[in-house]
Amino acid sequence: MSYQALARKYRPQSFRDIVGQETTVRTLQNAIESKRIHHAYLFSGVRGVGKTTSARILAKALNCVKGPAAEPCNECTICREITEGIDLDVREIDAATYTGVDNVRELRDVTQYEPARDRYRVFIIDEAHMLSIQSWNALLKLIEEPPEHVIFMFATTEINKVPQTIISRVQKQILRKITLDELIGRLQQICDSEGIKADREALEIVARRGEGSVRDALSLLDQVIAFSGREITAADVATVLSLSDISVFARIVTLIGEGDHGAILETLHEAAESGRDFKILYRDLLNFVRNLLLLNGGANESMLAVSPEDLATIRGVADRFSYPDLLRIANLLLRDDETVNRAEHQRLAVELALLKAATFPKLKAVEEVLSGTNPPRPAQRGEGGPERAKRVAGPGEGLSALTEKLQKSRPLIAGYLDHATSGKKDGNRIVWTFDDQTFADYVNDAKSTIEQLASDVYGEKVTVETKLEGAQQQQMRRTEDKPSALREDPIVKAFQKHLGGEIVESRRTK
Repeated sequence: MSYQALARKYRPQSFRDIVGQETTVRTLQNAIESKRIHHAYLFSGVRGVGKTTSARILAKALNCVKGPAAEPCNECTICREITEGIDLDVREIDAATYTGVDNVRELRDVTQYEPARDRYRVFIIDEAHMLSIQSWNALLKLIEEPPEHVIFMFATTEINKVPQTIISRVQKQILRKITLDELIGRLQQICDSEGIKADREALEIVARRGEGSVRDALSLLDQVIAFSGREITAADVATVLSLSDISVFARIVTLIGEGDHGAILETLHEAAESGRDFKILYRDLLNFVRNLLLLNGGANESMLAVSPEDLATIRGVADRFSYPDLLRIANLLLRDDETVNRAEHQRLAVELALLKAATFPKLKAVEEVLSGTNPPRPAQRGEGGPERAKRVAGPGEGLSALTEKLQKSRPLIAGYLDHATSGKKDGNRIVWTFDDQTFADYVNDAKSTIEQLASDVYGEKVTVETKLEGAQQQQMRRTEDKPSALREDPIVKAFQKHLGGEIVESRRTK
């Protein structure tokens, strides 16, 4: 017989074989035993946790010759044909290629016929979120009141894309991610069955990279076995999966803290030269930062599940930062996680993400000045100071209560408002005037938060506005009114989006 991938060979065929989904298994088995079979099920969860597998096993348990039973026998003709995907009454549909309304109408016509042989006619619709709204609408009445012999089973990784009108008519089964220990145990069990000797550290790396997905972890294990043969070590796994040494992540985080853009680019160049996958590198960097947060936040070191050597490295980096600093760095990196995952040019996406994160020292310095944790220094243009804060918060201007609340609950925003030249509450409007566009933008970004707090303070709906004064306002108006091809250039817009900043002056080269 030809070789069969581990993910297919060890795919669960009974409820007892499903790993880590005890709640779903118990719910389905109790429903079968008590004869409370729902007419439509929705299995949701991340990829590779057993959504379609659970649907297939449920279809077998309901149609088994010895059933309906809490476990299918997997010996009768019906069970074997459902396993092989050739049962005429259990139909699996890929929603990605079945999105047309005509397809759904055809499906609706088929449901009117009694099963050819089985007890129920079952429709398993995979990747259900890919169905169009028109298709869902065509299915709506059928899902609400299907014939007694028909059961629908939907599987999706994105339940948020399934219309609420559908969700309200089905029984939801939310499958959770598999825990690290459960995944390691499953990998060890399969290695034992295959006669393969594997270090626990090696299996742990594979399980972590699987990210809660049994299928993904088994696919990676297949890849490692092809390289290593009958004995698997952590070094083999690192080689096959292109894992970066933990010292690389320690260096990157340290350089982010120092704001050293050049050294960050050099480190990424070295990673590219060694053939590293930038998407994986960024994901592992986020895991490294998470470990720093856990350690710095006082979590038990066993939660990190790293080797003693790596733990020493993590401790060394964690000691360089305060907990709030690590939170800020983690937040800066996490903002670009989706961008990196979706980017066609992943190296550039990672470079931009790390360079933005490397603005951390400047942001920190600004926040310290604004919050007053640094010694006061003479105010310069655009930098308010205590006197301006008094003008903003003065009782005569009606803003003292709001300013006090902001200083307690949102000190960073309060710091931005310190740079206003004046502030005034006029009815249900609050207007702050700035002579610096930067701080006006900061306040505009936080407008919804300020408005919510202001509404709580004054007991009415309040809107917040900002305006510029003086020469900068006039300059801004002239610049905005003047058409500029450079400002509309898509490449310039992309750099502004990812790196921040603004066009101060444009020059034509000869």
